[in-house]
Formats: sequence, structure tokens, C-alpha cells
Amino acid sequence: MRVLINQRSRSRIDAARLRAACLRALREEGARPDATVSVTALSEREMRELNGTYLNRAGATDVLAFAMGEKSGRDFLLGDVLVCPSYVRRHRGRYATEEGREMELVTVHGLLHLLGYSDQDEDGAEAMDRRAREILRIRKAGGRDGKP
Repeated sequence: MRVLINQRSRSRIDAARLRAACLRALREEGARPDATVSVTALSEREMRELNGTYLNRAGATDVLAFAMGEKSGRDFLLGDVLVCPSYVRRHRGRYATEEGREMELVTVHGLLHLLGYSDQDEDGAEAMDRRAREILRIRKAGGRDGKP
């Protein structure tokens, strides 16, 4: 299993921590051994443009996931997780987690999308949040809604 971390935003990210979180999620979800995931940190401008182009939504967001699910050489490309660190930091209270764990939670949320999870309804959103927290061993704490 491989996790590629790409930094395109000016906001600092802890690449080692994000990689470890993703590898843990891939293992716990039983992903295939040749699975490869790309995680890219973007600026709010880039995220706003992608959110508008692909989801027809105005404004930036915390995470977008684009599944690929195809073989490429020796790897199986699961897809791309795009995160926006500055957006996550500005909205950290909504994630209901200890400070500093928000990026892990958001990134694993995106990874779960690549593995087939959906948050299109309230039950799906709650199941995804619960699963991401189980994987990361994060308890829900005092935020507004606790949903990435």
C-alpha cells in the first residue's frame, strides 16, 4: 500500500501523520496490498475552483475525493483525496476533535469515499464519521456537529 502526499498549498501539513492515518485506514478497511492513494493539499482558491467545476457548489470545502479504481503497472490506483488545510483550520470547531487531529479526520473521510462510503444522507454521513473516528481512535468531543 502506498500513500503519496503532495503539498500545493502554503499551509503546512504533517505529511508523515497524514500518510500514517491513510495507511491505517487502508489496512483496517482491507484494501488490496497494491492500493495507491494520492493526497494533495490545495489552496482555498484551487479547492473553490474544483468544488465548482466537479460538484457545482460555490466556495471552498475541506475535502474532495476522486475515485479511479484502475490498475496501472504494479499499482492499483484507488484515487485522489484533495484537502484544503486552511479551510480545515478556519473551521476546526466543526470537527469535534482534539486540536491538531482535524486534518487526519478530513483526509480519512476522503479516503473512505474512495473505498465506497457515501455521505449523501444523514445516516451515511454519521456512519462515515463514526468509521473515520474508529480508525483514528478519535472520540467525538464538544463541536457543533462533528461531521467532516
